[in-house]
Amino acid sequence: MLRCCVHLAILFLIGLTTFEAHADRRVALVIGNSEYREIPALKNPDKDADDVSDTFRLAGFEVFAAKDLTRLQFEERFRHYLAAADGADLAVVYYSGHGFQIGGENFLIPVDASLKDAADMEVQAIKVDDILRQLRSRSKIQMIILDACRNNPFPRKDYWLRDQLIVAGGSGLAQVTGSQNTLIAFATEPGAVAYDGSGDLSPFSSSFSRRALAPDQEIRSVMAAVRRDVVKATNGKQVPWENSSLLDDVVLMRGAEQPAPPPLDAQQNEQVAERGIQVADAAEAIGSRDIRVPVGVGPVPLKLDLPAKDASISLKLASYPATGTLSLPDRVLSPQSSLMAAEVDNLRYEPQIGSAAPVEVGFEIRLGNAAKRATIKLSPGVDPCDQAAGEPLDLQGIVPGRLPNEIGGGALETCEAAVKSYPDIARFRYELGRALLAAGRIDEARQAIQEAADKGHIRALFALGTIASSGTGTAVDTSKANDLYSKASDKGDPYALAAWGRALFNGLGVERDTGKGLDLLLQAAAMGHVDAMKELAVIFEEGRNGLPADPARALAFLQAGMERQDVYSMGILGLSAHPARTTPVVMACKAPKVITKIKVVRVPVSKPKTVTPPKVKPTPTETGRTFWTGGSSHAAPTGGGNTGDGEGDGGNTGSDGL
Repeated sequence: MLRCCVHLAILFLIGLTTFEAHADRRVALVIGNSEYREIPALKNPDKDADDVSDTFRLAGFEVFAAKDLTRLQFEERFRHYLAAADGADLAVVYYSGHGFQIGGENFLIPVDASLKDAADMEVQAIKVDDILRQLRSRSKIQMIILDACRNNPFPRKDYWLRDQLIVAGGSGLAQVTGSQNTLIAFATEPGAVAYDGSGDLSPFSSSFSRRALAPDQEIRSVMAAVRRDVVKATNGKQVPWENSSLLDDVVLMRGAEQPAPPPLDAQQNEQVAERGIQVADAAEAIGSRDIRVPVGVGPVPLKLDLPAKDASISLKLASYPATGTLSLPDRVLSPQSSLMAAEVDNLRYEPQIGSAAPVEVGFEIRLGNAAKRATIKLSPGVDPCDQAAGEPLDLQGIVPGRLPNEIGGGALETCEAAVKSYPDIARFRYELGRALLAAGRIDEARQAIQEAADKGHIRALFALGTIASSGTGTAVDTSKANDLYSKASDKGDPYALAAWGRALFNGLGVERDTGKGLDLLLQAAAMGHVDAMKELAVIFEEGRNGLPADPARALAFLQAGMERQDVYSMGILGLSAHPARTTPVVMACKAPKVITKIKVVRVPVSKPKTVTPPKVKPTPTETGRTFWTGGSSHAAPTGGGNTGDGEGDGGNTGSDGL
């Protein structure tokens, strides 16, 4: 009778916990930049990043942690993070490192930035507004926390921002205005400088890591406590600051998520000795297993099939996976979590996008005084469809991607299988559409891409716009194309940002808006889109639509394209591309005069220009090929750059094509 009551009490507590549990998706990107190459290093950010990463993990976040990021490394890590943040309830970016303001704009500084020339800010630094804009389009609530309010460490003070040469004034970071349900926190008040402190951690990061773990504390209360701590630690010299438009309460560390089972009485302790075998059986059943888990399909059930169903058995996480997230259907688990035997069969794991290394999970299995440890291995794997037909710079994708002429014959079969296995994953339908295009099955491709767009895949909207602008199987519809580009651009897609920005800047089928068009092109370039970089290089080399010619600024964007292995940028700069060359040797990059006449063949619009190009090889995109323009003759695009399996010398950097 007593045992029955104990079981009922445990089941009641589990049910109560389930009722109060939260299954919110929460992701955090934590960056610590310390080892700068051109300017003095900072002593705290790497340790700040470790400490804050641990804090977010303990609070049940999926954490993307990174240190000493170059500009290119930031682009890659940020894309992986955005893919994970798609549809998140709360998305957080925490940055510790050099940062400063110019003209009211805040910039974070990668470790390889030199900022020697006026054009360098746009291609070397990271604009905080660009980060915030991407988060807004993907998550319900956004938080940006910046321990980066430091003096400008660079000797140069004037930089190009959009259409103005701005002279840096003041110090620290500028105030940022967020949209609804956004919190932006600074280590100190706008325009002031933050301090490193005398310990291993900055005063701000040290206080945040401690205060954020207070159970059931709303974030605004946490930040108020952090402010008091930092003011006291710096004798009033540093006052943390935040802007908040939060509509919902945000609690980082929730209360105890799983109550421990009631203590056992003497009679039950005697029974433990008889049932101790269950602990050993459980450890043997789940231990030493290597489970393959697909990446990018959501939480995957581990199906551990624990043989012991005694409700008194509990499992505590002895070691949490280094990357990815463990969860139950009703809650995300943290490194301190415990679960009962009845819950083990529902345990799930979601691998971190961009991380292919196997991880281990350790359990301590307990029943009364008996305890035993077990470890399982989880091996992330990318679906063959992603490998065969994933697209570059797809912010909902999980791989670097392939260009259209790199999609092989096997892609169709693998993507059909992926759609069948994961019918709710829009990405696979879009990749199936790409494989169908490569196979020349245009009508089926259009249908698959439309289905992907209907399910929320943003790149599919851009692809439909490209089909409309090219008139594949129908009349050219520039208005429809621009509408689709605009919608995908609002969601932050780099391809759409470039296409819509180009249309606005040049007035292609829409009323010209030079300022907005330039902004969108700069946003696309900031996300690593080399076609946008080439477009900007042309604009600044020639001087267009009221913008003055500036060969040095054009050169900066071509160099940025070259760093991303773009063959067209390299060709203009007199370089040869090779996939094995990770750091191309600059042969002619010091004098602006190396930029000669730049010629671009654009995507046709409703009233194409009547310009007859000379009989030379068509101007390539960044892959060395012409734009895809639809029709059966374009089903398998050809040209320079990579072909087949992508082993050519053209690089793999993305394009406006499908």
